[in-house]
Amino acid sequence: MAQNTIYYAFSLPPVTGGDFVSLDHIAGLRRLGFDAKAFYGASDDGYAQFSVPVARLGISFRPGDIVVLGENHDFEKLRALSCGKVMHNQNPYMTGLGLPSVAALNAYPLAGILAPSDFAATRLAQMGVTQPVFRVRPALPDYFAPKAKQLAIAYAPGKREIEANFLKFYFRGAAPEFADVPWIKLSGMSRQACADAMAGAAVYAGFAFLESLGLMNLEAMASGFHVVGYTGHGGAEYATPENGDWIAEGDHDGFVAALRAACRAQTKGEAARVTAGLFNRARFTAELEQAWATMLGDRAGLYRL
Repeated sequence: MAQNTIYYAFSLPPVTGGDFVSLDHIAGLRRLGFDAKAFYGASDDGYAQFSVPVARLGISFRPGDIVVLGENHDFEKLRALSCGKVMHNQNPYMTGLGLPSVAALNAYPLAGILAPSDFAATRLAQMGVTQPVFRVRPALPDYFAPKAKQLAIAYAPGKREIEANFLKFYFRGAAPEFADVPWIKLSGMSRQACADAMAGAAVYAGFAFLESLGLMNLEAMASGFHVVGYTGHGGAEYATPENGDWIAEGDHDGFVAALRAACRAQTKGEAARVTAGLFNRARFTAELEQAWATMLGDRAGLYRL
């Protein structure tokens, strides 16, 4: 039995892409032989919704334990705990929600910062963050895969609801020949259900916004879509003219024109799948192991199951 445990902290049951990435970290660490668990810091029964072992509110952290907090968690609340801390920074644009300043972040006793992309690591460095950052790119689940396609436009408007509704309205007026093409709204469903809904559609309208990577764009690419949309900044790490039609911020005319062309001919789905294939389980596992091996150093054996 391990002498110490790695806990990834959650304040709510997992629902976001970032939550699922954290769950993947836990499962990946356990496959590598480490004692990793979710820590559910709420008193309700949401712990029952986790797919990995969960420690619940009220446990006592040992000095050698490590708690992994998202960039938007309140780090000051855990400052007094004697256990180690790691930041899992899945969105550098939200870093200011967890600590009040870059100076406070640099002074905080962290073993390191986990980030999902080179873009995120670079953005943190540009902000003046000097803590060690370890890139661990996520793996896309195998169930994001194409099926027989029909002309439909899938979209997830969450972060750009007003803009998505506007562009949908604009498109139907500017492309009357495609006015009756169904738009499949990916909202309020499980990740698996989302993948099922995406598999049979041909075009994806991407409304990424202030991303460190843009996980939904990648899931769409893995599903064989011809993607038209925003990179959300972080998606620039993998976006090319060959694997999608990537629109400059605010270029609504260009968005509608590219969407119309994609409805006429879906030509970039295969290149998109090749790019998404780089976000695989083997690379994720190797980067996860390297990151934690570096942070734990010669203490790694204390966390082994």
